Amino acid sequence: MDRKIFEMSLSVEATSLYLLLVPLAEGGVPLNRDSAMQFWNSSQDKLDDAAEELLARCVIQTVISGDWLLLPPTSWVQLS
Repeated sequence: MDRKIFEMSLSVEATSLYLLLVPLAEGGVPLNRDSAMQFWNSSQDKLDDAAEELLARCVIQTVISGDWLLLPPTSWVQLS
């Protein structure tokens, strides 16, 4: 986990999703909506919104399989 995530001015949900995805990735679990929903404690809509926010800020990207890939902090887009 990169602490820069806390400096990104992301929503609580987007930050939470990132914090959920990091250990899943470290454990070799495919990162996708289904795997995240197993641990997500809010609605599917909020998960989708959080993922869209992370996608827009280049924290994650969607790969050909539809899974997500965590991108390095050097790729992240900080809003002014």
